[in-house]
Formats: sequence, structure tokens, C-alpha cells
Amino acid sequence: MAKVFHYVEDPAHFVGAMPEEDHSTLGAVQRTPEGAVVSYEIKYRELGMHLTAVVTREEYVVNERIVDHSSMGPIFTISVEADDSGTSLTASWDSSTLMKMIDAVFFHGDRDIERALATYKLEIEALA
Repeated sequence: MAKVFHYVEDPAHFVGAMPEEDHSTLGAVQRTPEGAVVSYEIKYRELGMHLTAVVTREEYVVNERIVDHSSMGPIFTISVEADDSGTSLTASWDSSTLMKMIDAVFFHGDRDIERALATYKLEIEALA
């Protein structure tokens, strides 16, 4: 479980699992002196515009949960939990009703989360 958690706590893996069409890259990462992530930038393209989101790590419970809040509105929650087959990894996002409606019509973030979880699974299993 610790291996899975430590993999997903790295913002580079979060950004790396984003859809290729967004052309997302990781910008500056701010860390505490102990190395814990405080915030990070995601640079991406959407509707032909170059944008930067600043993501603040709002909650960090080792080997349990990470909650990151984007300056663009969404709040991302990644959780790990021990189960019979090893570790269960879940990811979700929440935002305003308007942003959810826009996403449902144009962007389909639910598919992005499914792809990200599949990417995480392949990459974490490759580390074994």
C-alpha cells in the first residue's frame, strides 16, 4: 500500500496521467523542508488557450488520502486502501455544479479519471 501511495503523491505522476490532448506539463513544485508537496503548477492547453493551474495540497494523510485543490475550481481526491488483492486506489473530483455540467457536455472528466487509474496501475505494477 505504501508503494502505491508514494507513487500517487508525486505531482509528476498526476500530470503524466492527464489526457495527451491537454498537452499538460508540470510547472513549479513547492515543498516543505521535509519534502512534502505544498503546491504545484499544471501548464496545459484547453480550447486552444495556454493555461496554468496552481494546485494546493489541502489534505495529506500518509498511506490513506491526498486532497488537492486546483485554482481552476476542481478538488481532486486520491485514496488508497488495503484490500484482499493488495491495494485499492480510487480517484475522484468535485467542483461547482456549473463546472460539472460543462465537463459532462464537453470534457468528460470521468473518462479521464478511468484512464488515469489504468495508467497508475500499469506504471505501479511495472515498478514491482
